[in-house]
Amino acid sequence: MSALRYPFEPPGCNGELVDVVPGCIKWLRMPLPMALNHINLYLVRDGAGWRIIDTGFDTRATRELWERILPALGEPITGVVCTHHHGDHSGLAGWLTEKLRVPLHMSRTEYFAMRLSRDPSLNSWEYRAYFRQAGLTDEQVEGFAQALSGFAMHSPPAMAYRRLRDGGELAIGDHRWALRAGEGHSPEHIALYCAELGVLLSGDQLLGRITPNVGVLPFEPEANPLEDWLASLDRIAELPDETLVLPAHELPFHGLRTRAAELQQHHRQVLDRVLEFCGQQALTVYGLSRRLFSKRSDTIDTIMAIGETMAHLAFLLAQGRVARTLAASGSHEYRTCGV
Repeated sequence: MSALRYPFEPPGCNGELVDVVPGCIKWLRMPLPMALNHINLYLVRDGAGWRIIDTGFDTRATRELWERILPALGEPITGVVCTHHHGDHSGLAGWLTEKLRVPLHMSRTEYFAMRLSRDPSLNSWEYRAYFRQAGLTDEQVEGFAQALSGFAMHSPPAMAYRRLRDGGELAIGDHRWALRAGEGHSPEHIALYCAELGVLLSGDQLLGRITPNVGVLPFEPEANPLEDWLASLDRIAELPDETLVLPAHELPFHGLRTRAAELQQHHRQVLDRVLEFCGQQALTVYGLSRRLFSKRSDTIDTIMAIGETMAHLAFLLAQGRVARTLAASGSHEYRTCGV
């Protein structure tokens, strides 16, 4: 496996375009209203026009950037591809496809997840129970609900889509892109690989400098996404190591297999830390998350830390390496088995 190499400097979040594959793929960035302050988007040459890969978040700033970029291209947009349903990737899918009268391409699960997750409020008893069982107070849950309300998507969703399937292909211009589904970060994330170009549009499946969030989510509280995620990394690592990876965050890079192995090792280390902490005392998800992710302080990062902590506990629970009990407070507590 080769060392990681980062061949490009990043564009600003201001509509600047970088040719990462000259004449074929352009890279741009959009701002995000959170600690991870950007998303990478791509334009892929499609005949006399361009196919958009991911859209950016549904904010006025992002829409205004698109309003400047689209006329400056001087060529039409032929379609929109969303790797998965998270708001930074699909937030403006409906706005763009309506404005441009072009089709949307997504996997089926991600399309319907996008339609269902436009309002991130915690109004249901199931969602609130998820956080109470994680060890949060009613006051903390209410604070989370208020913070999440700012991430609602206001633009109408795309009302139709063209399905992307694992193992299928998508023709864009003169090239064919193999579709590779992955689970764990989202339910049916699609990465696109072009063997002829030696390029992987990896979305959030493979990032070069940060680890994608792998979390148990309120709508599926008994899921085991880390198991799915590790299997998805095995599949990604089947691609050539010299592939140019174009990720949704941070920098494009070479060293695909090295990075996949690093991510797997990262999660093994987190699992070891979970066993260590839960061997010392019984812990709630929230209490454990404060130990594992002590540097995450804002509300959204805290929510993501809770989901990720739960994912590692679910993995160990399925293996019989931790035990879960329900405390009188209504919170789940976890302890390493045999302690």
